[in-house]
Amino acid sequence: MNDGWMMILVLTLMLPIVFISTVIPFLTRRIESFGVTVPEAAQQDPDIKGLRNQFLWLNGSVGVLLTASLFFLSSGMSDEKKWSIVLLAHVFGYLIFSFAMYLKNHYAVKRMKSSKGWKTESVQRVVVSTKFRNSKLTLSNFWFAPHVLLILATVLICVLYYDQFPAQIAMQYGIDGEVTRSVEKSYMAVMWPVIVQSFLLIVFLFCNYAISLSKQIVEGSDPEGSLARNIKFRRIWSGYIIFTGFAVMALMALFPIGQLQEWSINATMIATFSIVGFITISSIVLSFVTGQGGSRLKHSSDHQGQTVATQDMDQYWKMGQIYFNPKDPAIFVEKRFGIGWTLNFGNKLGWLFIIVIVGLSISLPYIIE
Repeated sequence: MNDGWMMILVLTLMLPIVFISTVIPFLTRRIESFGVTVPEAAQQDPDIKGLRNQFLWLNGSVGVLLTASLFFLSSGMSDEKKWSIVLLAHVFGYLIFSFAMYLKNHYAVKRMKSSKGWKTESVQRVVVSTKFRNSKLTLSNFWFAPHVLLILATVLICVLYYDQFPAQIAMQYGIDGEVTRSVEKSYMAVMWPVIVQSFLLIVFLFCNYAISLSKQIVEGSDPEGSLARNIKFRRIWSGYIIFTGFAVMALMALFPIGQLQEWSINATMIATFSIVGFITISSIVLSFVTGQGGSRLKHSSDHQGQTVATQDMDQYWKMGQIYFNPKDPAIFVEKRFGIGWTLNFGNKLGWLFIIVIVGLSISLPYIIE
């Protein structure tokens, strides 16, 4: 890989990681701070604001320094294996630092919550809206019809132009874009992108289903408004999954087309970075627009004067990141730190989903050989 592609890969990886991990505290729900349930008014507490600002500047500064370091070390480095190690060391080193910063602030907020008496009422009043579940929470799975048509089109390309494919079919690419493993031409080898597309379709359908099934969360100061914002939030991210899912599957369709057209490595890399870059940038923009759970969306509620206690579930959130509650029938819940959803690891069905997805991922390379 030449210096130009190395620099592009550095920026493509590091900049989004550094940026989104730095601003996450400003995108979470108003009832949460660093994975801890707090009153909404506590967000304006000088100590809470100080922790957020400290996280912003320290986490961001270290990220910029590591990005600059990686950028400098990548210049003129000819040993790609050594460069790969340096790249991964910088990325994972930053992620570890960022998580350590989060943990420090997480436990600081927990201590602050205890010392300042930020306790929710002993008797919880949990709002359960039947209207919420009766609403359309995600876009219909019929929107995945173009994805199915794309898979069929890829099948037709592979079958109709089978004789024109090279004798050796690329099966694996290195970080530099070069082919690291190839096999003799066969229908199974030629159609490996179709198998990957089919797997991705299952994953995207699963994600869309998970969004509709996830547990509802009520913000105490505006229960009706928070539920309405959450419905809008789910629909927006459902549409994002459908759209980006099609983009990723279209990228897979370009591999057999590239082999037929004998595209250069540069052409393949440009297509890959363009699609990945668009998906990354659009996800960041959408995160800022919606916030977690729709917290940044606007909605006029007729019940803003109605206040209920926000349900405090801190005891079930390990380090504010892992939800483990065997008593909760919900399989999917919103993240407390970040945008999106996570599993209830106390629910056996949650582990079943993990086993199925991991099992399919592990078996995929053996299926396409």
